[in-house]
Amino acid sequence: MSVIDTRLVQTAVIGTKDSDQPVILPEQPYNLDQFRRHFQGKRFWCGTLLGGCGEELMTKRYETKVCHFAHFPDRTGMAPACHRVANGADSADHLFIKRDLTDWLKAQGLRVQAELRHLGTGPGDAVDFWLPTTRQRLRFQLCLQDYRTWYRAEQELGTSSEQMDWIFGAEGPISANMVQRQGYALRVKCETHGSDRRVLIGVERTGRPVTWSALDDCRLTSDGLVTPVLEELLSDGSVTQRGMGAWLRPATFPLRADQIVFAIDTKAPMPKHSPLAAEGRYIITADVKPAGSRIIRAHVSLPDAVPMPTEQYVYRLHGVARLLLTDPDPQDGAQWAVRADGVIQLSGIEAERTGLWRPGVALPKPVRTTSDVPVPEQRTVTGQTATTSGRANSAAQSASSSSTRPTPDMVARVRKALKDFARRRTLTAWSTLGSVAELNLVRLSATDRRDLLIAVDRPAAPDKPVLSALVRDSGGRPLPDMTTIIRKLGLQPPADDVTLKLWCDREKERAYQAHSASGVRVIPARLALAADGKVSGPPVVPQPKRRNAQSGSGHPQRQAPLEEGVARLRKALAQAEELLPRLNGKHHKRLSDTIKGARKRLNTYESARAKGTPYLDWLGSRSDTPGHYAHLLLRAIEAVEPHARPESVPEANASVVAPQQVPSPRDNSPDEFDELVNQFREAQRLQDVDRAEKIYRKAHPIYRLQLSPALQHQKRAIIGEMRTWITNEQPNRSSALLKRFRRLIHRLGVEKDTMSTNDLAGVLVEAEALSKRIKLPNNEQAALNTWQRRLQDRREAEKAASAIAIPEDNSLAEGRLSQSQILQLASGVRTLLEQTARGQSLTTWGELRRRLGESVLPHLHPDDQGEVLVAVDRDTPATEPLLSSLIVAGDGEIHPLYRHVAFSLDRKVPLSDAALRSEWTVDVLRLRTLWKHR
Repeated sequence: MSVIDTRLVQTAVIGTKDSDQPVILPEQPYNLDQFRRHFQGKRFWCGTLLGGCGEELMTKRYETKVCHFAHFPDRTGMAPACHRVANGADSADHLFIKRDLTDWLKAQGLRVQAELRHLGTGPGDAVDFWLPTTRQRLRFQLCLQDYRTWYRAEQELGTSSEQMDWIFGAEGPISANMVQRQGYALRVKCETHGSDRRVLIGVERTGRPVTWSALDDCRLTSDGLVTPVLEELLSDGSVTQRGMGAWLRPATFPLRADQIVFAIDTKAPMPKHSPLAAEGRYIITADVKPAGSRIIRAHVSLPDAVPMPTEQYVYRLHGVARLLLTDPDPQDGAQWAVRADGVIQLSGIEAERTGLWRPGVALPKPVRTTSDVPVPEQRTVTGQTATTSGRANSAAQSASSSSTRPTPDMVARVRKALKDFARRRTLTAWSTLGSVAELNLVRLSATDRRDLLIAVDRPAAPDKPVLSALVRDSGGRPLPDMTTIIRKLGLQPPADDVTLKLWCDREKERAYQAHSASGVRVIPARLALAADGKVSGPPVVPQPKRRNAQSGSGHPQRQAPLEEGVARLRKALAQAEELLPRLNGKHHKRLSDTIKGARKRLNTYESARAKGTPYLDWLGSRSDTPGHYAHLLLRAIEAVEPHARPESVPEANASVVAPQQVPSPRDNSPDEFDELVNQFREAQRLQDVDRAEKIYRKAHPIYRLQLSPALQHQKRAIIGEMRTWITNEQPNRSSALLKRFRRLIHRLGVEKDTMSTNDLAGVLVEAEALSKRIKLPNNEQAALNTWQRRLQDRREAEKAASAIAIPEDNSLAEGRLSQSQILQLASGVRTLLEQTARGQSLTTWGELRRRLGESVLPHLHPDDQGEVLVAVDRDTPATEPLLSSLIVAGDGEIHPLYRHVAFSLDRKVPLSDAALRSEWTVDVLRLRTLWKHR
């Protein structure tokens, strides 16, 4: 009895069984016919370099399933015994890499020796390339290893006189370790093109997707293999410089900053070139004393924003502290340093207890007779809060160093650049400001930067915003010297960081309004500060003694949730009032009654706030808070939204936007109107015309029906500006939609041979949706009609082919998956979706197929796609959004299967498409929040 070979072998070698010339069999029958004609007369083998048995293979052609290689039966009709492990399209990647890299290197005139390595898994575990002329070595590591094995191989392969490059096939702990060492890791993969595989080289970085480049776009330099992306990273210093003798990034170990003190020794040499150096930091030599240990001479790494410590003081580390440690070097051994975010100056008594300082120490310059040794108060000096006294303490060192004082030309350029940023309603950092002003501001010292901003904002005036508030640090916080700048300008400085941020945010808004591109300029007043540097507010009405523990400002822990609840309530009210005109009957009454209760509670809050009465005393219980009313309002919206009439969509080329009508005027809502204006400004800055138009539709009824005549007169110019901007941007929006439509048609032309019927239908659905929003030119409309006919022809051809075939197993005839295959695919897809959620991004079916490989995730039937996604989210808790929400179609649109998956898992599914899309958007945002730190 004969036994059929059921192994789906996709790769083979030609020539002999020991050949290293690989081929890959196309999966589609029409491609297989071309493959047979191309290799007519050739014999295919289950090659030994593929881990195969060395027997001859034949090609198997199918109409209803994947074409593949199969072993010739022996004389008895039995399939030969073959213990080959990998049969998929990627099972011969090591041979394709060896072939393409050899040809690529020889084309550059280099002599190369290539060798396959068997490291315990198979003959394709690694591929080594040795270039004797340039003494360079490339190791393509295709199998996973533990660190000890990899480290031993690195020591054996690389020497001090050779350049060694590691290129990893899969993402793993070793490639992640390489990213930590030098800022990146090189990766390799192969993609199928017909009967061949093409080599791609990628660059892996922390928290970013791998960027791939074709091998022909890469270069081999004296420092190793370089891709176009890597060249950019090396040029701007984003990653560590490569090559023989290049320094690797040090390893880091956490330390207790509050248990380490140090004193600087100005006579000790400063390290000029060190593998521990980093951009934006400087290294000093100091005597360091950890708690419970002896004093040791060590290096300390501090941010540039921290003033240079002096020998007059003893310092304690502040913030996050880590130990930096390099790999052992044959000459210098391992080097180490202590890295900190900031320092604290100790008082005289504490400094004397450390043994690092005593009164009467010889100082580098004379001091006043009133105090032989200055004993400062204990205060923090970090990259976020640098004090003026800290600057004065470093005057001894800075006196001998060169200083670049701001010139009038520099001041004028920086002032002009800051006005441009205010006009665009954006903040900036020192590097960006320098680029716009065409100045190298990074080379300036911290003192010179401070003096430059002071010169920019002088003289200060009540109607003139402080432009320095637009310059922020890398975290978006005000500059460390901002308090000093405010004091030097003759203004009352804030007392703490919270007040400083409020003051700077107010100056930011003042700058935005003062330099607005429109003619409407309503500049708010400067934040009023009391003599103690605190925000001066309205007088607080004294409360009875029985509640003095809970009155006034004694509720910091309860005031923040209260303000958050008020913000949620205002947002929910705006959403409810937008929905109310589209409801009838009992649904209209339910939402209207809920709005009245919420509006009453909000008015109570506004009244109490205006009188200066603490609002917490007005609350009778937890169920009476604004947050509770916001929750009730959102529940009412969710219940009645499916019964609302569909919202009318305006024509794309309408010259004037028609505002919505509301049934009756409400109470005055200036806060709501101002909030909508701020949202409109943000949409205007992002050029989001659709969102800006929706905001205008909410703001106009409030302006016309809910504001008092005096406020209407005050806001008339603003509402006119909003209407004019939307009208002027209508052609730009139509142009953007047309460009998007043309990109879809171009994609169909490029990928028509490789795109499945389902993918083709998905792209056409998106193109049809765009065609309904704009008036297409005749050529574009004809192209859309042509592709719709092609889709219909392809579907009819597939239907006819499936009707002709009469297989024994219906599931195989339709190319459908079994339950075990669905569960296996769901496991891999869920892993990728979790990675996508951690990366704060979205993905597509095509991207999932590329990452898993077509041999693992082929083109699926739409029903199978739905079953896989249902299996992916079957174990997702009911309180969490579906992970499959991250799969999108087209340019970030909701996937058609989202409704099916949610319904299959008994999730609440809105009836209208608009409500469904809103729910999907919320799910995506919640997923990013949940998985950000998982």
